[in-house]
Amino acid sequence: MIETRARVTAVEPGYAWIESERRSGCSHCGSSESCGVSSLSKLFGTQRMRTRLVDPLGVQPGEDVIVGLSERRLVAAAAAVYMLPLLVMIVIALAGVHLGYGQGALALLSFIGLLTGLWLVKYRARRETLNHRYLPVMLRKQSGGSCQFETETLVKGVHHE
Repeated sequence: MIETRARVTAVEPGYAWIESERRSGCSHCGSSESCGVSSLSKLFGTQRMRTRLVDPLGVQPGEDVIVGLSERRLVAAAAAVYMLPLLVMIVIALAGVHLGYGQGALALLSFIGLLTGLWLVKYRARRETLNHRYLPVMLRKQSGGSCQFETETLVKGVHHE
């Protein structure tokens, strides 16, 4: 379970709106001073992310909470986003090879396959947005007054699903 701290900004019956900072992992890396990715993340700064979650804890605005996201589901979603367009591109290109098309047609078919795969990812993402399995969950209230917006990972073997 990947965890982060967030602040409750509003509540609705059964739901809470939370806000957290979206950061890169560079603040925890020992090479962040000499890394290009770190320089880019500093250039774009941190962004606030606002999300509506189911509220099993009965939180109030201004309270700090710990929210979590399943590592397994995050990895599966990332694999689908990266692999699906490539697989569709390869399958369509191989179909073109099997049908005997020339190199120009194969390049065009590959490009069409890549675009089709990207469209499928977008379609699936819209459908899965409503699926609660891919949403973060509110795990517990954070003791203490200040929300420091750090990202933490729990010890393996502890699952909140």
